[in-house]
Amino acid sequence: MKIKSIFFILIIIFTFLKLSYSQEIKSISSSAELDSLFANLKDKPALVNLWATWCAPCVKEFPDLIKLYRDYKESGFEIVFISVDEKEDKDTKLPAFLKKQGVDFVTYYNEFKKPEEIIDYFDKSWGGEIPATYIYNKDGEMVKKFIGSQKYETFENEIKGLL
Repeated sequence: MKIKSIFFILIIIFTFLKLSYSQEIKSISSSAELDSLFANLKDKPALVNLWATWCAPCVKEFPDLIKLYRDYKESGFEIVFISVDEKEDKDTKLPAFLKKQGVDFVTYYNEFKKPEEIIDYFDKSWGGEIPATYIYNKDGEMVKKFIGSQKYETFENEIKGLL
């Protein structure tokens, strides 16, 4: 009888933990899907970060981006992560990394057929290096871009000016 009770309690605990952590990874494969995503960001300052789990500078700056989001989301700030991980890592490494980092909001995965399509969408002068971070004002205009890893304070200075 006690073993059944303990087993039942463990099931309830694991179910609660799974429900309290809601990670969703959505594929994005066209300019129209990105346009729709940006339309949902209207009237909010936003930071879009293109990154990958295999990219050491991306992994290094990721906790700062999460902290930035947590610090300013109540002010209307939005963050969008777009992973450019390899297809074989989409269902394994990517979810595990996001869970470890405490990401509990929708994250996007690049499934454009050609890399230059997503590159050209963001910035035709961008060479595809990651991490690549684009900051947008409330009107949806890109106001700053960073290629390479940055520190929390760098991002914070840009976001504070847009709130």
